[in-house]
Amino acid sequence: MNAYLNALSLLPEEFKKPLSAVSENIACKIKEIRFRSGEPIVLYSDKIYYITKSGFVTSLCSSSLLVADEKQMYDVVFALSRRSLHTYQDMIAKGYIPLRGGCKAGVAGRAVMKNNVVYSVSAFNSVNIRVSREYDGCADELLAAVGDCTSYLIIGSPMSGKTTLLRALCRFYSGKSAIPPKKIAIIDERDEIASRTFGCFVDVGVHTDVLTLYPKAIGTEIALRTLSPEIIILDEIGTVEEAGALLSAMNSGVDFIATAHGGCFEEVLRRPNIKALINAGVFKKAIVLEGKQAPCRVKDVVSF
Repeated sequence: MNAYLNALSLLPEEFKKPLSAVSENIACKIKEIRFRSGEPIVLYSDKIYYITKSGFVTSLCSSSLLVADEKQMYDVVFALSRRSLHTYQDMIAKGYIPLRGGCKAGVAGRAVMKNNVVYSVSAFNSVNIRVSREYDGCADELLAAVGDCTSYLIIGSPMSGKTTLLRALCRFYSGKSAIPPKKIAIIDERDEIASRTFGCFVDVGVHTDVLTLYPKAIGTEIALRTLSPEIIILDEIGTVEEAGALLSAMNSGVDFIATAHGGCFEEVLRRPNIKALINAGVFKKAIVLEGKQAPCRVKDVVSF
């Protein structure tokens, strides 16, 4: 319930109040809270729920449901941006706003282009608040699969538990009870792993340094030069720059734990940048996750 309420905490009161009234047995399973301009607000878990204007939860679509119009969509993004759209302009242009406790909001709308890149968003059509939760023991199966290996790639589809696993792995390798603890550097480009920007920290271990909002390639270089990590952790790798940084660092004595989007190992291997990392020996294993129906569960292990 606390994770769900945490995800709602910055919303305007007109939406926070009815959404907060959701019963605990439903709230504890909610994975996404979706606003779409002119459409009913939807709660996604293993089922689909709507909220009526009077604050009741229902699985039926009707004219009595809570809806956000175009102005209210702006108000939602404005509130999630701590009432400063200018401060978050670059993040919104990239499609997200980091929230508290590891939650995040995906944002989509009308793009304003500048020099062939998205410079800002002038109207908001969709906001997707993803609820971040921690699960005790969620990494046990993965840790058993990798054994002593500390350089591996975690592959999974959206909502398969990749980021949740990264946090749990940080606590395992560098937490209070780790013997001996390892020094970890997290390159947290979107502030999704450690959630350090807004004062509601996620526990990622005593011996972990966090580089918040650094591009992954630049953050990797800085961590190697200044923080002497034993393990560098990155979420959602895949660009040419990121692959180049990992290849440059692979002989520096540091291991890498990273995630990549994909439904299977063969799918990820078709990406030239990731294939180059695997062929070069940056990763020793690949862990494929089951998917959103069974978050954090291991489906397959590939050793190189």
